[in-house]
Amino acid sequence: MVANGSGKTALVTGAAQGIGKAIADALRADGVTVVGLDRQLGACELTADLSDLSNVKGIIEGLAVTPDILVNAAGICLTRPFFEIELAGLQKTFDINVHALLLLSQAFAERLKNEQKPGVILNIASNSGFNPKLEQLDYGASKAAVISITRSSALCLAPYGIRVNAIAPGVIDTPLTQSIAQQRSQIRGVAPEETLAPVLQAIPAKRMGTADEVAQAAVFLCSNQSSYITGQTLLVDGGQLMR
Repeated sequence: MVANGSGKTALVTGAAQGIGKAIADALRADGVTVVGLDRQLGACELTADLSDLSNVKGIIEGLAVTPDILVNAAGICLTRPFFEIELAGLQKTFDINVHALLLLSQAFAERLKNEQKPGVILNIASNSGFNPKLEQLDYGASKAAVISITRSSALCLAPYGIRVNAIAPGVIDTPLTQSIAQQRSQIRGVAPEETLAPVLQAIPAKRMGTADEVAQAAVFLCSNQSSYITGQTLLVDGGQLMR
């Protein structure tokens, strides 16, 4: 692939592992200078806990260079039955998956607007934002919120030349997916692979996706090749929903 991102800079949250890391690596391969952010100390260029909302806007304000691209890939997924959902877990899920994402996007867009500079925001949602989940009610609700925020942000920011899109991955082979399978196995009293088997059977592609497959879609949506695309949520799920 010819590098299309030369001269551009991106801030990628959740960049230490999984989809966030794959996106950061793919953008670098496309010529983009990437600043990775994660809560894991030393894993990326920046370390921050996005559940501490008081510091979120300061992340953007503290950057020496205004990025061209913001990828909101950080997120958490708590897995437990409906009757065990508690306010603290619900709050943390929305603080990281929704509130921090919006605050980062606001600060990023404000900086671009002040500099009269175009840019791209890419949010990592999930097909769980469309599809009900047995043990992940708050996760699905948070990703539905991300999809809605993506559309409304795109409408608000289009006059400033800022595009906003989202990717909604399905079942992707990441540490998070394996962790969810382990938690579901404890809840259901079966082996982890048994929790995944019916899900994979329902996917037309009959397999999990890879983080790299999500990352290639991200590179496209962050590039000038998608310059007339905004307000969209791209399902990368092997045809699981086919919306």
